[in-house]
Amino acid sequence: MKKSIVAFLIFSVGFLSVKAQSATQSFDADGIKVIFKPTLKNVVNVRIYFRGGVTNYPARQAGIENITLDAATKCGAGKYSPAAFRDTSDNYGIFTYGTSTFDYGYIQVNCISKYFDKGWDLFSSAVMNPVFEANEVKLLKDKEISNLKDEESNPANYLDKLQMRNAFGNTPYAIDPAGNEETINALTADDLRQYYKTLLNKNKVFIVIVGNITKQEIFEKVLLSFGNMPSQPYTPADLKTPVLNDNKVLTEKRDLKINYVGAIMNSPEFTNVNYVPFKMGITGLSGNIYSYLRTQNNLSYSAGAYTSALIMPYTQMYAATNDLPAVMNGMLKKLKEIQNNGMEDEWLQHIKNIYITWSYINDQSASEITDNLGLAEILGNWQYGEDLPQLVKMVTVDQINKALNQYIVGLRWTILGNPEAIEGFTPPPY
Repeated sequence: MKKSIVAFLIFSVGFLSVKAQSATQSFDADGIKVIFKPTLKNVVNVRIYFRGGVTNYPARQAGIENITLDAATKCGAGKYSPAAFRDTSDNYGIFTYGTSTFDYGYIQVNCISKYFDKGWDLFSSAVMNPVFEANEVKLLKDKEISNLKDEESNPANYLDKLQMRNAFGNTPYAIDPAGNEETINALTADDLRQYYKTLLNKNKVFIVIVGNITKQEIFEKVLLSFGNMPSQPYTPADLKTPVLNDNKVLTEKRDLKINYVGAIMNSPEFTNVNYVPFKMGITGLSGNIYSYLRTQNNLSYSAGAYTSALIMPYTQMYAATNDLPAVMNGMLKKLKEIQNNGMEDEWLQHIKNIYITWSYINDQSASEITDNLGLAEILGNWQYGEDLPQLVKMVTVDQINKALNQYIVGLRWTILGNPEAIEGFTPPPY
């Protein structure tokens, strides 16, 4: 819910910066796909991605991949005890981290070039020889459960979880990658150890590296560290995005001072020709919703729209308010205005100018470039991510108008709030 026009601009500028530095290449290192972008930066970022995300495990193990990848960098690895791993990281300013989301997980290392050998040693140990020391796993589980409770106490975050279940209830996306208290509590160190074996597969992983190093250095390091990684057949899950062509509403009562509402809609896939025009159209919609609800009518302190880049993508409008009918009607009003009347050339040119300007004044970090390349690869092809700046320049108003009308054909409303405000509530007709 926190994303808006700024979020989309940052996302797009990330790809613009990737393109500006160019020279990205992909090669095979003993069966492992490597995506490499050389830079002049003194920082190196490396990520190994694991494909599959929530399709890799059943609902009863929700959160297992997320905590497993986190534990790989925190619960001992190879010759490093948990304490030795932390101390070495601190002494050399090396950052390692593991996480997982709906479509993928990764383990990354970030360090200055001077200590890259030491950073790679920590990284490769975490990838190939995680220990999953039982006491450390327990501490990590307790911390994760505490974080989950904090997130659920935040209505905006909890609404996002409700919306995923509302729109994707019959798909793997109904599984929360972070899990819940029950599923996390049930996991043991041995569960993590056994699960990680299913991830370590040359056909399931790829590596993205950004930094001031050479292709030969990378090739040798990957070969030496990961040459013994198992290679098993892997077929990605065949995910079909649900067509949201209805006008349903899911409500959950909570004693809140303000109500939270969101509406999920369909969106083009990342590699679809309509993706960039649609994203730019949603950027405009977000600004219009914010202006109408907050600036003009003071109906919401937080309102907007954004598109989530997933294998099964979606678009969301959101707001927080004490006047649900007025806000929901206002959101629909702005949506219908854009669908019926379209965008203006002047607005489109303004947005394009912002992208171009930001691409030169915002030098993205190595980790952001790696993140962008990795996400593009997960969603279809890292090269498509590099083409986005040129595609932005080519977008026309007609393309935006066509995309918005083609993909937004219904909404899934979700409301979290005061029982009196939502009792018997029906959404306005789409």
